[in-house]
Amino acid sequence: MNSSKKYYHTIDLIRLLSCFAILLYHLNILKGGYLAVCTFFVLSGYLSCISAFRKEKFSLRSYYCNRLLKIYLPLILVVFITIAVISFLPNISWFNLKPETTSVLLGYNNFWQLSANLDYFARHINSPFMHFWYIGILLQFELVFPLIYLLFRKIGDKIHKSIPCIITIILSIISSIYFYQMSLTDNVMATYYSTFTRIFSLLFGLSLGFIHSYYGPLIFKPLKKNFISKIIFGIYLLLLIGLFVFIDSKSIYFAISMIGVTLITCRLIDYGSVIVKDKLSIIDKIIKKLSSISYEVYLFQYPIIFLMQYVVISNYLSIPIIIVLTFILSYILHICTNFKDKNKVAKVFKYIIRIIILIISLYGVYQYCIAKDHTHEMNALKEQLAENEEMLKQKQEEYESQLKQEEDDWLEQMLELENGEKELKNIVTNLQVVGIGDSIMLGAVDNLYNTFPNSYFDAEVSRSLWVAKDILQDLNNKNMLGNPIVFNLGANGDCTLSCKVEIMNQCKDRKVFWLTVTNDEEVHFNDSLLSFASEYDNLHIIDWNSISEGHPEYFYADGLHLTETGKGAYTKAIYDAIYKVYLEEYNEKKEEIIKQHEEEQKNKISFYGNNLLLNVFDDIQDDFSDAKFITDQKFNYKTLKNEIQKAIDNNSLNYKVVFVLDSNISLTKEEYCDLIEMCKEHKIYIVSTNKKDINNLSDLEYDNVTVIDFYAEIKKHDNYLMVDGIHLSEEGNKALGDLLINSII
Repeated sequence: MNSSKKYYHTIDLIRLLSCFAILLYHLNILKGGYLAVCTFFVLSGYLSCISAFRKEKFSLRSYYCNRLLKIYLPLILVVFITIAVISFLPNISWFNLKPETTSVLLGYNNFWQLSANLDYFARHINSPFMHFWYIGILLQFELVFPLIYLLFRKIGDKIHKSIPCIITIILSIISSIYFYQMSLTDNVMATYYSTFTRIFSLLFGLSLGFIHSYYGPLIFKPLKKNFISKIIFGIYLLLLIGLFVFIDSKSIYFAISMIGVTLITCRLIDYGSVIVKDKLSIIDKIIKKLSSISYEVYLFQYPIIFLMQYVVISNYLSIPIIIVLTFILSYILHICTNFKDKNKVAKVFKYIIRIIILIISLYGVYQYCIAKDHTHEMNALKEQLAENEEMLKQKQEEYESQLKQEEDDWLEQMLELENGEKELKNIVTNLQVVGIGDSIMLGAVDNLYNTFPNSYFDAEVSRSLWVAKDILQDLNNKNMLGNPIVFNLGANGDCTLSCKVEIMNQCKDRKVFWLTVTNDEEVHFNDSLLSFASEYDNLHIIDWNSISEGHPEYFYADGLHLTETGKGAYTKAIYDAIYKVYLEEYNEKKEEIIKQHEEEQKNKISFYGNNLLLNVFDDIQDDFSDAKFITDQKFNYKTLKNEIQKAIDNNSLNYKVVFVLDSNISLTKEEYCDLIEMCKEHKIYIVSTNKKDINNLSDLEYDNVTVIDFYAEIKKHDNYLMVDGIHLSEEGNKALGDLLINSII
């Protein structure tokens, strides 16, 4: 066996191992598989140098033509085949198709991904070409390698052969240090994607190629024995596999491991190059065959993974299907781009496949040419969203600074009031009342704000009496606890005597008004409240239970929550009680320090959405300026559920919950039901923009759910959708915005 075969036998094993490692990493199976890219870089640098030395006369034309056939041709075929296939799948939204594809074709995809702020380690799949950053660096290397080789070869031949070796080693060390220093910064993606940081692996491979070509392997003679070399080779191989298995991308040994994999690969090549085999076994031949398509496997794997995420199939089935499809398509592409086969039958077969591939690729070229670049549009939207968020934040901050001035103005106004019932009515109306209550108060909050426009009400569905002390403590800490204080708590259960004592202690000398409940036969709260009130001069009972008795028109069927008539009576009862106390104590003026919340019922509505919500935000922000917006372009059922659970846990989920999701997230009926059950105490609105969601939501039996059928509007108006069939046009966004406003407010 000649020397080349000795060498290529071990290279095949290393290449195949790395190929599988990267594939398993992309399948979320092997957490350190990303390290194998370093191995590929070393092999690329090494093989380019070795191949150049083996030619009697190095030709730039011949080299570039070979690279075009071996690297660029398979690349552009995979690119355009992928685009062609995706064009038949309307549910796939790929805004960056044209600029991203252009960056791949022109060999600067790694820099494009940096500018687009894509995260290779985020483990989400929003593009079929995310792995082509590696190809970008490889193409850049192949472009300049011949010039580097010719220069160093001339130096080595004319001056001394050690000089190219020394220079490349020094450059390798310097670039490794630079890579490590960059890894200590916060910009991990710049470290991973940039050509200037990743070039160290290529340089190590290149320096090893010069050393082998001029001096041979860097192995002591006793260690060159076949069985010893095999043992050492195996040890290095195990070390490499260990790093692939144990070193996660978030590990503190991230950068050191990448440098380590580079050096281990160099040693594997060293020892592998001296391993002698007289005859290849069946396993060796299989390894060689699979290794020969490793480049095509790398090209195909991510597009297939990307497409499979839109196929409803279990993970246990999808992974083997992805692996099988990847290797089959890679093999077909490999034999079709091999132009040296002289077998006539094979040629006929290949011609047929080539015609099919060519047709599909040309269609992909057509789709690429007509594709519109939505990048500018999306970036403009993101900028507008950021500006709006900043504006809301600024308004919230301004409120805190205005609060002190409002308090001073109020104290001055109180001192200037004249005695008299007419002026007293103005005083009561303009009091900065603090109301803390449950859903009863929440239902009447509009009436309360109309009657007491300068006040602050904090009300929430199903709020128990136990939380009052925490709310009071929070207001006290912020110096925002005003006078008087109105409690409408108890309908959801009583608390202990000590709890109520602590509540009153926190209220101190302020006037406190407490409403009785109408469901007392269930909670037995009123007698306890009346008994407790007798111990405090500043605690006044508003007997809402007696006031509302005999007035069924005040309530809905549950006898608890208020109709419009009931809201008016409820508000009047509070006003009359406060007015009566102030009338009795009118001549005893008390200095009151009250602070008013900058926003009334802040975050009353919670919006959850992906691109659909981002797109429509401009059209609804004025009408929902006090709402909470949670957006994630990559929302799926799991992440959406986690966000809602987080809001429930920290008590920040508002009463009205609105889901504004396009077809990029496909929820089943069971998943919708699960989310609805989580929000069962809330009013839920679900926007539907596609037929599948309409089918899933049509027969839901939940009283608290409203389906906003925007799909019906889309069917009536062709101009509501953009060319991708998913995202809304300007007209569509305006129409959806109007529908949301009319349906929710």
